[in-house]
Amino acid sequence: MQGHPLNKQYGMAAMYPSYLNDSVEVFSKELNASLCCMIGQIEGSPNVITITDSTEAGEQGYQDLLREQCKVTVDISALRKVIREFLPTDILIFPGKYPVSDIAEVLREYKGKIHIDFQYEIEQLEVFSSFGISFDTLILSTSSTLFKGTYGGRVDELLKDLDPGKVNSILLKENRGGARYWDIDRINFSTPAFPSQTAHSVGVGDCFNAVFISMKEQFGIETSLKTASYISAIYASTWSHDEFASLSASVLDSVEEIKEMEGTLVHWEDRQNIHIYIAGPDFPHIDTTWIEEIYKCLQYHNFVPHRPVKENGIIIGHETEEQQLTAYHNDLELIDKSAVLVAVLINDDPGTYVEIGWAAHAGKPVILFDPNYRATNLFLKKTATLICNTLGEVIDAIYELLGKEETKVVERT
Repeated sequence: MQGHPLNKQYGMAAMYPSYLNDSVEVFSKELNASLCCMIGQIEGSPNVITITDSTEAGEQGYQDLLREQCKVTVDISALRKVIREFLPTDILIFPGKYPVSDIAEVLREYKGKIHIDFQYEIEQLEVFSSFGISFDTLILSTSSTLFKGTYGGRVDELLKDLDPGKVNSILLKENRGGARYWDIDRINFSTPAFPSQTAHSVGVGDCFNAVFISMKEQFGIETSLKTASYISAIYASTWSHDEFASLSASVLDSVEEIKEMEGTLVHWEDRQNIHIYIAGPDFPHIDTTWIEEIYKCLQYHNFVPHRPVKENGIIIGHETEEQQLTAYHNDLELIDKSAVLVAVLINDDPGTYVEIGWAAHAGKPVILFDPNYRATNLFLKKTATLICNTLGEVIDAIYELLGKEETKVVERT
């Protein structure tokens, strides 16, 4: 069995249905955990989550099966015992539907550093505060309900929670656009994301958290952030744990090289200044599902997508010359102010082809979204900057293009 790639000793304390005991033990050994302890019981539900979009091109659509029947009981004595015997320097808490007050009751006695990946109601943070618990790191992602809801998707509102007696630092994970960290003095550190063909997004943020927290004391904030981003990209590129373990096995020998690597850094709020033109036959008599999906995915990532027919109106041929010219010039203005054009190849729509050529001639990146593998024409394929066949590939491509000055044609297969 391989040793831990970061040479770290760590323990797992988890809550799960008791029938998973044997499986959890097996997985903990595969994950090189020095200790595995059950600190709570989940009853009334199988603790299974369904996911609509595992690549997180858009809303992931997490659904807990039988969540209304779920009952979580924390074993306070087991939690207290494992902390006392394992003596961790740091505790990283992951989100869950467990009684927060039970966890806080034990953690108030702990003298080490506590980090929490916080995705839910702000009231839970207040519960910890009421027990006198302060967090070394508050971790959340831009896709969380906490960030989008409580903080209104605004970084300035999030930073108001930096408080010496409450939260000493904040780590904000920005999906494929990188991550940022603020210390108690609001000094900002950023790391890029590293492009990879996303196989899934399940647990990628958890991987980032674990790497960053385990490396921070030894390597410092900047190196730990970048290494966490790099390892997370590897994790997201494969469903195979063995492949992930193999690819990340020598990471400590590569830290200096990782520090010099370039990636994609597109901050959440900056994306509101990035307009994306969606070309396609967006007409009432056409099935526009793919256009609608692309639009929603881009909004999910906080970009500003444009559907020209919806914004400037549809021209059916009975309009005056002035009306037609107005719609034509309005569409061209949308292309001009857009950073990228995404063309959705649904059928042989001449307008879409003209928009592709116009944007390419203007020097703008063109992503051809070809879900049905219709792109066979030589000029079409060579005019596009990137050819993608899935929503996940399109979103990956958007971030890649926004982080590079020069691009070439890449046809996804």
